[in-house]
Amino acid sequence: MKRYLGFICLIYSLIIIYVWLFDTLKNYLAPNMQLYLKLSLILLIIMTIVLLFNKNNNYKFKVSDLVLLLPLLMLLLAGDGRLSSSLAQNRMANYNREATTNIIDNNENNENEKEKNNEEPKKNRKEKKYDFTKVDFNVVDASYYDLANYFTFIPSAKKYVGKTIRVRGFTMLNDKYIPDGYFNIGKYNIACCAADAIYVGFYVKKEDFEIKDNTWYQIEGVIEEAIDTEGMETTAIKIINIKEIDSKKEDQYVYPCYAYDNGSCKEISKYDIGY
Repeated sequence: MKRYLGFICLIYSLIIIYVWLFDTLKNYLAPNMQLYLKLSLILLIIMTIVLLFNKNNNYKFKVSDLVLLLPLLMLLLAGDGRLSSSLAQNRMANYNREATTNIIDNNENNENEKEKNNEEPKKNRKEKKYDFTKVDFNVVDASYYDLANYFTFIPSAKKYVGKTIRVRGFTMLNDKYIPDGYFNIGKYNIACCAADAIYVGFYVKKEDFEIKDNTWYQIEGVIEEAIDTEGMETTAIKIINIKEIDSKKEDQYVYPCYAYDNGSCKEISKYDIGY
């Protein structure tokens, strides 16, 4: 029985070593949780040696013991552990306040009327030039979760209307929480591990750009006011520049700011986003 447990320890030691050496550990655990798994590897290796090389053990191998290889086989079949972007819609209930499918007609009509009254015809307007070498909000992974929450749910974010923003992520075009005329760009946020991954992102105005669903883009744009599906004030990104990017070169997971820089939250603290 002792040697049986030794094989279990060996298999899980190999799993940890595999995800660590192939840099896929980040696809399973948030950075602040990875240290505990690495420390457990030391204990597992010690237990493996003690249990497998104990001379006072009369254990004999059985074919049924091959079942112990299943966790390792499942890991190999899972590839790098990245979640499919198509799962994002199923994760939204944990992130967004409960959405309604009924868009408030009065707010929508008011917005349309406001646009008609305040905007000149496109052919008569001169498009403002924006300098994206000094973008106001460069959404990096360490600030992704906080900025996505802020610009989606906090009404005071409208004070940044007209400011420039750059964000990378994958798109979600259709979901009951997305207002008509908009889509979402975002990533998965992990607080602990991949099992609690939820999709976080920004509203983006569709306009005349051809956007594909579940596709990775970099978007540079300008923050503007919007109304969500519950008739609440929110903000969205008006696209100025957009380009498709290689998903394999992107981290699909982001984490709360305390998981970066030893909890200093440097990337978010440089923005004055008072709640």
